[in-house]
Amino acid sequence: MPENQVVPREWIGAARRELLAFRATSAGWGYRNGSRLSVEPTALAGLALVTSSEDSHTDESIVRRAADWLVSIQNPDGSLGISVGHSSPCWPTPYALLLWNTLTGYEQPRRRAAAWLLQQQGRTSAGSDPDHLIGHDTTLVGWPWVTDTHSWLEPTAIAILALGREGHGDHRRVRDGIRLISDRALPEGGWNYGNKAAFGNILRPQPAPTGLALLALAQTEATSSVIKNGVQYLRETLPNTRAPASLGWGVLGLRLWNEAPPESTMWLTEAYRQSAGRPDGATRLAMLLLAAGEGSLPLFVGKQTGGRRG
Repeated sequence: MPENQVVPREWIGAARRELLAFRATSAGWGYRNGSRLSVEPTALAGLALVTSSEDSHTDESIVRRAADWLVSIQNPDGSLGISVGHSSPCWPTPYALLLWNTLTGYEQPRRRAAAWLLQQQGRTSAGSDPDHLIGHDTTLVGWPWVTDTHSWLEPTAIAILALGREGHGDHRRVRDGIRLISDRALPEGGWNYGNKAAFGNILRPQPAPTGLALLALAQTEATSSVIKNGVQYLRETLPNTRAPASLGWGVLGLRLWNEAPPESTMWLTEAYRQSAGRPDGATRLAMLLLAAGEGSLPLFVGKQTGGRRG
């Protein structure tokens, strides 16, 4: 984070306390107050506590309980479903892998989850798309939301981040996923959730998938047009964005490429004020804390690529 970007600690402390109060049980978080424990909010909340730690001993104990719960619901094939009682679809698996990677003692579940991810791939289709019904190269292989369906941008990006943290950044599957993300960049900058066009109409970029794509493309040259255009889109869009997931992933994407302006601290503060007290606040608060945390980028892309120079 640039030295002139000072995070107002007061909202971060309030957000941490609120996030801890959202725990469905001592083991983790659900999507809403009173809802069942779920993988994505538990993993994101754990990562947020890691990067915004105030009491390292207490925080590690809480995070380890969350990590242990994730192990307890891991499927025999290494994947994780959405929540207790929902063992599929397994798109949340890389979120758990990212959290386990921050801690010691989870080598076996990490290996199993990574092995599962590496053998998952989205369905492809050969041939041209003359009517532009889909708008992208359907022969490229990434990761799907649901097994045996088409590849989409967000699960591909998260899988790349998790596998990269596990030391698989040069694996063929990761390189294929990077090609898919580059191919799905919109002509004027940024990314939609998967397609570039539908029925001949260019789709609009969205902040969250754009931020995720920029993180996943950490190994790409800063001079790449898809990087430059994605950064430009976020710099124009985020000043008016306060949805925590959109703002959080967007700010992280800008930070990776050293393009987050000093005003981004104000954006995060305002987003917290709008999100405080909501019953569905766990993932919202986690994303804002991650976007503000000085140690967040290495949790996703590793110290060797964090803070790329644009």
